[in-house]
Amino acid sequence: MIFSSIIVLGLLGFVFAALLALAAGYFTITEDPRLGSILSILPGSNCGGCGNPGCRAFAEKLTKGEVVVSGCLAGGPEVAKALAKIMSLAEPTGIRKLLATVHCGADENVRTRQAEYAGVPTCRAADLVAAGGLNCSYGCLGYGDCFCVCPFNAIVMNKGLPMILPDKCTACGKCVDACPRQIISLRPFENSVVVACNSHDNGAYVRKICSVGCIACKICEKEVPEVFKVTDNLAVIDYDKTGIDCSAAVEKCPTKCILNSPPIPLS
Repeated sequence: MIFSSIIVLGLLGFVFAALLALAAGYFTITEDPRLGSILSILPGSNCGGCGNPGCRAFAEKLTKGEVVVSGCLAGGPEVAKALAKIMSLAEPTGIRKLLATVHCGADENVRTRQAEYAGVPTCRAADLVAAGGLNCSYGCLGYGDCFCVCPFNAIVMNKGLPMILPDKCTACGKCVDACPRQIISLRPFENSVVVACNSHDNGAYVRKICSVGCIACKICEKEVPEVFKVTDNLAVIDYDKTGIDCSAAVEKCPTKCILNSPPIPLS
C-alpha cells in the first residue's frame, strides 16, 4: 500500500514537472540583448516626451524598429547618437537641441483684469471661467500647471510667470501639453530671440490691456524681414533661418515683447 502511494506520488510529480517545463517554455519571453544597453543610456525620467508611457516602452519599440533613435526628446542629440551606435545605425544628423519657451511677458504686476477669479487654482480650470478674469484671453494665467508637470525642475514661477531654466530643460514637452493657452513652445536652443507674446488681438486693444504685448506694428518685419513675419496680429519668428542678426528688431520693438536671451529673475 505504501509502495503504491509512493509510485502514484512519483508519477504525479513527474507529470506536474513536465507540465511546468512545457508552460515555462511556452510563456518564456526572450528579451532583446540590446534592451539593457538602451535603458542604461536613456534618461530614465519616464517623462512621456517620446509619446510612450516610459523609457522602457520606448526602448522596447526601438529594438523592434518602431521608433527612431532621435525620438527621446529629453536625451537630445547625444543620446540619439549613442542609441544609433547600439542599434548599428548611421549616426543621426540635423538633430537640434530644443528649449521650452514661454510666449508671454506679462507677470502679475502687468496683467490687467476685468474680474477676480476665485475658483480652482489651476490654469486649466481658470481658463474655462471667463478667461480667468483676465482681459487678455491669450496670456499666461499664472497658476503654474507647467511648473507642476515638469519632471526636471526646469521651471520656476516668478511673479506668476513661468521661467525656463535652460541648464535643466530637456524639451520633453510636458509643459507644452499642460498649458491650456498654448503659450509654451519648443524652440531651437541656439536661437535666443523670442517673441514673448501670444495675443492675436488687434494692436489698439492690446495697448489698452497690456504694456508688453505685441501690437502688430510690423517694425520687426521691416527691420529683419528674413526672420520676422506678422501673422494674425502677432509677430512670428522663422527659426529655420539661422545666423541672421535680429538685434534691430529687438531694440526697436516698441513694447519690448521681442527679447534676446530673456533673463530669469528669481526675486
